[in-house]
Amino acid sequence: MEIVELDRKEYDYFELHYHYQTDEYYKVCSKSTKEQMSISFVREKFPQKVVYDNTDTLFQDYWNNPRAFGVKDENGNMVAFLEFDTQQWNNRLVMTQLLVKEECRGKGIGRMLMDFVKDYARRDDYRIITLETQNTNTPAIDFYFKMGFAFCGSNIYFYSNDDIGENEVMLEMAFTL
Repeated sequence: MEIVELDRKEYDYFELHYHYQTDEYYKVCSKSTKEQMSISFVREKFPQKVVYDNTDTLFQDYWNNPRAFGVKDENGNMVAFLEFDTQQWNNRLVMTQLLVKEECRGKGIGRMLMDFVKDYARRDDYRIITLETQNTNTPAIDFYFKMGFAFCGSNIYFYSNDDIGENEVMLEMAFTL
């Protein structure tokens, strides 16, 4: 397996297809009054397995200076993607995309990409790596915890005005360097 940097001209707005199944999610419990503001996430079971299919793209215009990388297998096929952006004002590296094709998961490719981005961030002296995921993506959350990331925040109105009702709540995770 080889990690290669992706040329923006060739991969500009390249589509990534995310697919995962889960039978669990993090239920949002929030309270907001003048006296108390709190939010917690409790892992619960769905009544049945849920399948998620999403599409996203590399090199979106709203990132400042994104860099993207791919993992090629022994036949030269791209089996994984990683993209990150850097924010100089707060000295953080933001992982914007991480995808290992479904048939290649569980083979150490995700760990290889995480080691790569951690080494990159250390080499360039960033203080933290952050990423966004969703409360329903428990396979990814479990992986991020395994890689040393911790929950560091949320926005319950990130995607819409009814993220909780739609059960699609943004979670932010971080790895401190």
